[in-house]
Amino acid sequence: MAEPRSHRVLIAGLGASGVAAARLAAKEGLTIVVTDLRPEADLGGALARLPEIDSAFLGGHPLAALEGVDLVVTSPGIPADAEILVEAQRRGISIVPEVEFAWRRRREAPLVAVTGSNGKSTVTTLIAEMLADAGIAAVAGGNLGTPASELVMGGGWDAWVLEVSSFQAELMTTMAPRVGIFLNLSQDHLERHPSLAAYRDAKMRLFARQGKADAAVFNADDPALAGADVPARRLFFSLERRAEGWLDRGILRLGEEAVLPAGEMGISGLHNVANALAAALAARELGVAAESAARTLRRFSGLAHRHATVLDADGVRWVDDSKATNVGATLAGLRGYPEGSVHLILGGLGKGQDFTALAGEVRRAVRRLYLIGRDARRIAQALAGSAEIDECGTLAEAVVRARRRVRAGETVLLAPACASFDQFSGYAERGEAFVRLVREGVEACP
Repeated sequence: MAEPRSHRVLIAGLGASGVAAARLAAKEGLTIVVTDLRPEADLGGALARLPEIDSAFLGGHPLAALEGVDLVVTSPGIPADAEILVEAQRRGISIVPEVEFAWRRRREAPLVAVTGSNGKSTVTTLIAEMLADAGIAAVAGGNLGTPASELVMGGGWDAWVLEVSSFQAELMTTMAPRVGIFLNLSQDHLERHPSLAAYRDAKMRLFARQGKADAAVFNADDPALAGADVPARRLFFSLERRAEGWLDRGILRLGEEAVLPAGEMGISGLHNVANALAAALAARELGVAAESAARTLRRFSGLAHRHATVLDADGVRWVDDSKATNVGATLAGLRGYPEGSVHLILGGLGKGQDFTALAGEVRRAVRRLYLIGRDARRIAQALAGSAEIDECGTLAEAVVRARRRVRAGETVLLAPACASFDQFSGYAERGEAFVRLVREGVEACP
């Protein structure tokens, strides 16, 4: 479907999603302008992957890039209050996030869109696999892996599942998923959103354009979501009470229909039971039977760097949860561990979060804290008195010290509650470093 009135499109930001949007726009014959904060020397292969463009503004987002433009397609890294977007709005230029730019071109295909603070990637992957098990050609992407524009260009599918971040949702104007999911809400990205309420409101834009025939899936156990008012049919999942998807004495149910016992799932933890219920509810909306959902849940073993056991030796378990990049994710990871059994590696870039929210669960489950990264001192102050604290600086040093102190029957858990960009290129590199350090048996500080 061609973009109404659009002839000259500005692609703002040349990350993976921006490059994909430029290629999709070129496929439609639109004139393309690009801009990025990085200078040409820092863009690597991004420029080589671009189609033919009319002009490029690199090393900043100058207002001159808007000349003659009738549509701006934004990448997630550009905040809504960026000067170039504010000026575009003042001039009456349409602005859409890349994910919506792609959706407008396949809006006839059933879309499941997943947002929340934690669990998005797991639920997105689970739904896509449930659909595939039921014989529905489905793809997954968005904030998880493949940009939505690239999925549209690839074709060959009938339904799609997209992970959607607050950065992608905050500028949505027309996107209406067949099923929208809001998994949970906890502190995150407060360096960009002015408050937790603003963060929630950005994510809620995902549901604003749904109709009565669509479904909105919410976590009934999260007070911030249980009363959400949306135009779509509301469906709830719960670990604590009867709901459309609920945990009944260890059995996952959709209404009264049993899906499977929680103990038969390939992934563990109560947070993953909640994820499974949300995924099964959404898949059912697209015609997936409980049997297909159960088969998927039995064989799915989880995604990399999401509470994955790296090593279990001499009675000590080493767990990589590097994807726990906010306080809520770390809290979810800690729940279920026996009292005083965890050696927790924590720290990095704190993103403006209040780490005192961890204190209660740290006091219960953690024997010792090993703090790393730029905000280690601030975290130490927030959690003083909750557990013994080692300020280690680096991940390698934290692994060394944990190895010296951990005992049989205990767990060393990397669940940093922080972004990783002070010391790593992302959570994946941080998790891979942890795996390597654990397996190589680091004996000394680097």
